[in-house]
Amino acid sequence: MAIDREEGVRVVTVGELLDEDLTIPSYQRPYSWEPATALQLFDDIRSAYRPERALAETGQAHRPSYVLGAVILHWDNEDDQTHVVDGQQRLLTLTMLLDLLDESSQLHTEVQPIGDEDSAAPVVRVRTELARRVKHMKESTKAVAGFIRGNCQIIRVETDDPDEAFRVFDSQNYRGKPLLPHDLLKAYHLREMGGESDAMREALVEVWQNVPDAELDRLFSTYLWRIKRWTRGLSAPTFAARHIDAFKGLTPRSASTPAARYHLAAQTAVPLLAAWAEQTDEAARMADRTRFQIDAPVVAGRCFFEMVTFMLAELRRLRGEGFDEKYGDEGKEKSWGNFASTDDDFRELPSRARYRYVSELYLAALLYYTNRFGDAEIHEARNRLFTWAYSLRTRHQRVQLVTVNNYASSLDDNRSAFVLLRSAETATELRRLHVEVQGRDDAKHEQDLLRLLDRLAG
Repeated sequence: MAIDREEGVRVVTVGELLDEDLTIPSYQRPYSWEPATALQLFDDIRSAYRPERALAETGQAHRPSYVLGAVILHWDNEDDQTHVVDGQQRLLTLTMLLDLLDESSQLHTEVQPIGDEDSAAPVVRVRTELARRVKHMKESTKAVAGFIRGNCQIIRVETDDPDEAFRVFDSQNYRGKPLLPHDLLKAYHLREMGGESDAMREALVEVWQNVPDAELDRLFSTYLWRIKRWTRGLSAPTFAARHIDAFKGLTPRSASTPAARYHLAAQTAVPLLAAWAEQTDEAARMADRTRFQIDAPVVAGRCFFEMVTFMLAELRRLRGEGFDEKYGDEGKEKSWGNFASTDDDFRELPSRARYRYVSELYLAALLYYTNRFGDAEIHEARNRLFTWAYSLRTRHQRVQLVTVNNYASSLDDNRSAFVLLRSAETATELRRLHVEVQGRDDAKHEQDLLRLLDRLAG
C-alpha cells in the first residue's frame, strides 16, 4: 500500500508525536549518539527558542516553529503497533531532554546511573552531559520544555508497507550514523522470523550487534555482492540500499517455482543430514559450505543470520589459509602474506595499500572456489588464483576498482575465475583459467612479486 498523501505525511509537534504509542523494533541498533551530537541538538533548539529576539524581530506574541526533520514510521497490522523505522535516536534524546527539563529543580551536576546501568553506555553518557547543560542554562527550563513540546515540529511519515518504509526512510539519520545496507537486511530478515521466539530474535540481534559494522560491510560489499555479480559477468557497482534484494532470499510465500522450492528444501535438509555425520570442525565447515551456496538464494529469516555467521568465520579462516604459503630459497623463505593488504584481523596496512584490490580479488576468488569445491585440489587452486589476481599488480602501474571490476567480470574465454567457476563441474576445470604474467618496462616495478608469479605460473 502506498503512503496516504493526506494522512501518511503530516507535520506534528514533538509533544504530539511522543504522546503516541510508538515502539522501537528489535532490529534497530542500540542508542549510539555521542554526547556532542545530543548537545548540538539541544543548543540548536535553544537558539531557535530565543524569545526576546523573536518578539523584537517579528512582533509576534508567540514563538516561531522549529522543524527537527522527519521520522519514518511503520504501522504493523499484525501486532497493531507503530514501529519507528528512522528517527529513534532523535526521539530518545528528546525524551531524555524533556525528562531532565521537567525535573530540573532536582538535578545535580552529576547524574548517577540507574540500577545496574553501565556508566560508559552512550545513553548514560548523553543523559549526564545533558543534565549538566540543563543545570547551568539561563532560560526557564519550563518554558524551553514547553517550546520543545509545542513549537518544535517533526515531519511524520507513516506507511503500513515495511518495504516502502525502508525505501523512503532518510538514509542519513539526523546528525546520526546512516543505516548501511546490511542494517536494512537485518531488519528485513528479523521481520521474516515471525515463527521464532522473542528469545531467539533477541539472541540473533545480540550476535549481530557484537560484529563491528566494518566487518559486516566488508562481507557484503567487498565479497558476497561482488561475487554474485562477477560470476554472472556483470560489473559490481558500490553495494547500496537499492541492491539488498540480492540477499533477501526465499520465504515459504515466495517459493513458488520448482527451483525456489528445491533451494528451500535443500537448505532445510542439510542440517538434518549433517546431524548424522561425524561431528568434527571440518565436517561442520563442509556442511555449512553445502548449505550456504553463494550462487543460491538463502532462506529468509534465521537461516540468513546463520549464513552471515558462517561467512564471517569462513572469510577470516581463508585470510589466514590463503596467505600462509611460502616462497623463496631455503633459509630465506618469505610468506605470501607479504603481499596482503591487511593483517590477519583485516586491519589495513598503509605500506601495502597498493595490493588492496588484488588482495580482495584473490580472497573473493578463493572464497567462491572453496564454496563450490571445498578443499579439493586446494593447493593448486591457491597457486592459480593468486597468480591470476596478482598478475594485475605486475601488469599495471596503478590498480583501481574499475580495473578489477572489468577483469573479474570478463566474458572473454576463461579470463574470469568467477565466470569459469560458476559453470565448472569439477575443481580441475580451474586449469582452464587464462593466466598471463607480465611485467612492466620499469625494471623496478614489483620485482619480488613478479619473480613469485613467474615461479607459480611456470
